[in-house]
Parts: sequence; structure tokens; C-alpha cells
Amino acid sequence: MTAVQAALAVVNKGVRPVIPNDCLPVLSEIMTRCWDTNPEVRPPFAEIVKMLENAETEILTTVRKARFRCCMT
Repeated sequence: MTAVQAALAVVNKGVRPVIPNDCLPVLSEIMTRCWDTNPEVRPPFAEIVKMLENAETEILTTVRKARFRCCMT
């Protein structure tokens, strides 16, 4: 799909990208909340920034743990 086709699919059909199974739940939650069809339900930008900051902390922690496990084997 081109960017224009994707935009039209979202607007006309409510299509959303498939979230990969290995996506961190914190990122999946951010995406699905921002994709809500009702704009009143979507989080305001300030809340999105906080959500992303929290996600960054979780991601860095997860990556560090994964790297440590790799080094120990």
C-alpha cells in the first residue's frame, strides 16, 4: 500500500496496521489508544509524551536484561 492508499483505508474503512505479536504491550497500548476512531477518546499530546517516556524506560530495561542474559550464556 502506498501512503495515500493507507490514509484512504484508514479514513474510509477504519483500517489499522496489524500490531506484531512480539510488540511490547506498552507500545501496543499507545498505538491502539491513538488509533481510536473517536477523537475524544484519544489521549492528548501531553499524555502521549508521558506514555512514550514511560515506554522508553521499560524498553531500555527490557533491552538491558536481554543483553545481560545473552552475555551470561
